[in-house]
Amino acid sequence: MDLDFILNIIEEGRYIGLFFWLWLGIFGMPVPNEVIIMTVGFAASMKVFNPFLTFTVTYAGILFALTTIYLLGRFLGRPLLRFLEKWKTFAHSISVSLNLIEKYHSYSLLFSYFLPGVRNFVPFIYGSSRLSFKAFAFFAYIGAFMWLSVVFTLGYLFGDHIDAIMHYGKEFLIFVGISFTIFVIVKIYKKRKQKMYEQSF
Repeated sequence: MDLDFILNIIEEGRYIGLFFWLWLGIFGMPVPNEVIIMTVGFAASMKVFNPFLTFTVTYAGILFALTTIYLLGRFLGRPLLRFLEKWKTFAHSISVSLNLIEKYHSYSLLFSYFLPGVRNFVPFIYGSSRLSFKAFAFFAYIGAFMWLSVVFTLGYLFGDHIDAIMHYGKEFLIFVGISFTIFVIVKIYKKRKQKMYEQSF
């Protein structure tokens, strides 16, 4: 994935083209999302595109992709999941996703986007399990925003070193995702504890 490819997409379709590429490309793009977003961030750093607008359009495309996956899970559900489990390509990712969901419940949506191969299955499984859209959107959209902020910023600042970042940065992204999740869980726990304390008086 090189900068010229990104430039051609946006030159042909402008920001609408970028949006649809990120929304629909998630189903067949053979390139890691980290590479795509860092390349977009790097393009924005060159002032070819407005950084804020580029970030916003990118985030919107990711949200639509996540929501589409959730809705596919909700309407196609477990039959499709059982079919995908028969493929070795997907079986491991599905197993990891199920373990994360069992261990962290809805909080897994906060950091699942930091895990390549898992990010697409967790929303699908939650859709098939009938998790309310409100709960899904709350956790998934926050997690996606955090992931995008980190990866877009890396591309914006160090986009000419994407290969090196991808070589050494996977563990860093996972660490950021888990740390952020722990932070959110602690904040929610403290807020609930404070609310219970106030209600006791």
